Amino acid sequence: MIALLFITLAIPAVTSLLLMLFRNSLNQSSSRWIACCGSAVALLFSVLLLSQYKAVTVDPLGTGNIPALSSADASSAVHPKAEFRRPWLATTDRLQLEMYFGLDGISVTMIALTTLLTTCSVLISWEAIKDRASEFYAAVLILETGLIGVFCSFDLVLFYIFFEMTLIPLFFMIAIWGGADRRWAAIKFFLYTLAGSLVTLSGLIYVVLYVAKQGLVNPTSIPALSAWLVANPLPASLQVPLFLAVSAGFLIKVPVFPFHTWLPLAHVEAPTAGSVMLAGVLLKLGSYGFLRICLPLFPEASLSIGLPVIGLLSVIGIIYGSLCALAQKDIKKLVAYSSVAHLGFCMLGLFALNTEGITGSILQMINHGLSTGALFLIVGMVYERYHTRMMDDLGGLATRLPLITVSMVFISMSSIGLPGLNGFVGEFLSLAGMFKENRLYAALGTTGVVLGAWYLLTAVQRVFFGTLHEPHHGDHDDEVSDMNAREFMAIAPLAVLCLWIGLKPASLIEIIEPDVKAVVDVLQGVRSVAPAATTAEVENQATDAIVFASARLEE
Repeated sequence: MIALLFITLAIPAVTSLLLMLFRNSLNQSSSRWIACCGSAVALLFSVLLLSQYKAVTVDPLGTGNIPALSSADASSAVHPKAEFRRPWLATTDRLQLEMYFGLDGISVTMIALTTLLTTCSVLISWEAIKDRASEFYAAVLILETGLIGVFCSFDLVLFYIFFEMTLIPLFFMIAIWGGADRRWAAIKFFLYTLAGSLVTLSGLIYVVLYVAKQGLVNPTSIPALSAWLVANPLPASLQVPLFLAVSAGFLIKVPVFPFHTWLPLAHVEAPTAGSVMLAGVLLKLGSYGFLRICLPLFPEASLSIGLPVIGLLSVIGIIYGSLCALAQKDIKKLVAYSSVAHLGFCMLGLFALNTEGITGSILQMINHGLSTGALFLIVGMVYERYHTRMMDDLGGLATRLPLITVSMVFISMSSIGLPGLNGFVGEFLSLAGMFKENRLYAALGTTGVVLGAWYLLTAVQRVFFGTLHEPHHGDHDDEVSDMNAREFMAIAPLAVLCLWIGLKPASLIEIIEPDVKAVVDVLQGVRSVAPAATTAEVENQATDAIVFASARLEE
């Protein structure tokens, strides 16, 4: 499996390098074919990786005897089933850094999602990108490399390197190939995410140095660090401040309300491929970071601060994002605000901190990538034909674009959470998990389901049904055509997976279930021995955390 993992990681990196080295001699057609082949081969190897992982680690008899393929400590909340470890730097006897790549059920599914959406992004950009095509496709593939690297890194240093690496290609995709306000959108995106990442880095450095001082030899290994902190919890005075410091970059990356303001502008100004990758995968780095780092390393703070505070912010994000989407006239901006709402469900389930909620959160991460990625693909198809995204300029397109209309209706039903499609499973489990912990949050979060149906069905009705209304294109009005074969190849696999996950969610749940249980076991162990924090204690901890984060920013 590790060989397949390295091949999957290397293919987009090598392809992007070739595109950059020969950019002056490659025309638009050659560049896109090279990018298409590279992304398709990476997708093929990721599917093989997922199939091999499932064959080896998922128990077909249901006995619960999953083979232990790695050396991760049993008390750790992180259990890679396959791993590659090589030391690369030893600064002192107490601080050793290593190249630690691995796979578990969560990471292998996210890698497959990344390679799929990258291939779809290349296909949808086929005719849209005419200038500097080699550089554009190289940026897409570098972004894919960084995303895969994040999901397979089980070392804090590697994780952070790949985490920051993803900012650079998307910054250039927005700034060079974006819309009219692309430069401000790129700068805002970069500054927001970089500022949060620097606070996260300060928290991680503090944790690593503290644990190394206590005697852990490989303090950057996430499984080893998780196991050590379970046996030797951080002092109460450090748990919450460090949790919030490390969370800063993840909160902005998701983004959680009120750190979401960079997202709608970035989505609207980004090219279609940038929006697909941003919504489909890049935003998941925030929730994945919480799941991979914050919950295993700071279980007490996750219970005392994460559940009440981040749970509340998630509920606000669901309602606020839905209402903002309802008020939009630009259909792309509507889908952008819908991301804020749907990722609120993801965070709501994650900070239910139980099996149902975390399982629903991971499903929602995948489902949002499929559904919202597909919505941006369809919006891009409409924009290529009419060069407008304003709903007032469009109407009755079903008579002219029947295949695109069918796709939009189907994907909208998926995003709404229609039973039988993928969105229903993730939202239901997220709300069910939160219902066990906080019924008020669950009840308020449920309003997002109603609002989601309202704004998406309204948009579908205004754009695709009623009297035909198209922007005027001079003498070329009759040349507007329906979905072509290339666009069908981009949207079809996403639609098939939306239906497959909706009908057979167990096929995905069984892959991620052991890793979810490992996290929940650590959280439940802390919950069973930790006394409930009083309101005053939580307020004092939050105040200390703000002071700590402010000091790090000043430094």
